[in-house]
Amino acid sequence: MDPTYPPEADAFRKKVTDFLAEHLPDGWAGLGALTNDDAETFSREWRRTLADNGFLGITWPVEYGGGGRSKVEQVVLAEELAKARVPMGRVSDVTTVKMLGNTLVRWGTEEQKQRFLPRIISGDDVWVQGYSEPNAGSDLGSVGLRAHRDGDEWVINGQKIWTSRGEEGTWIFLLARTDADAPKHKGITFILCPLDAAGVEVRPIRVLTGETEFCEVFFTDVRTPIEQRAG
Repeated sequence: MDPTYPPEADAFRKKVTDFLAEHLPDGWAGLGALTNDDAETFSREWRRTLADNGFLGITWPVEYGGGGRSKVEQVVLAEELAKARVPMGRVSDVTTVKMLGNTLVRWGTEEQKQRFLPRIISGDDVWVQGYSEPNAGSDLGSVGLRAHRDGDEWVINGQKIWTSRGEEGTWIFLLARTDADAPKHKGITFILCPLDAAGVEVRPIRVLTGETEFCEVFFTDVRTPIEQRAG
């Protein structure tokens, strides 16, 4: 294995370091040097700065708002942001960009890519993950939330739990059991659902520190279009 970088990666590294020198505050000591409130404010502003300068979704196709860059350049960006002790986006971008965004780049329909990917980069949509349930954690074969098809819509009923940043979300990607007769690791569908849909209730889970990073999400006859299925 050759650990050296190609010339285009070195050129991109220079672009990243110039960007950091221009946009980081004087005397920047890293996110860990800030109070929780100041770190939250900085992360929001920094996320916007990254998006405005083309440093989010950098490997995504340019026609969907991405940078069209290589995986090597993505590694370079991660290295330089880590050295500078700044985040690669908001905490919610773990689910928004890395999980849902990359899934749509690979498996989404053309309509889904055109609709959702630019809004992910801009921050207009914040996606949260709907996997865990009271009786389903790492064993997703135990998923009990149900969705059945009614004409051109999915009708969703059930509960998710431990939804990180659920209060911030505008959309949720979830796993629903759509075929009750299939073996437990089959008959599961990946569905996209707006969190402002009728019948959705987000309940914060307050921990000992007083924070509410996690939420429960309840679905009661929630409807979402049939085409909002990934894969």
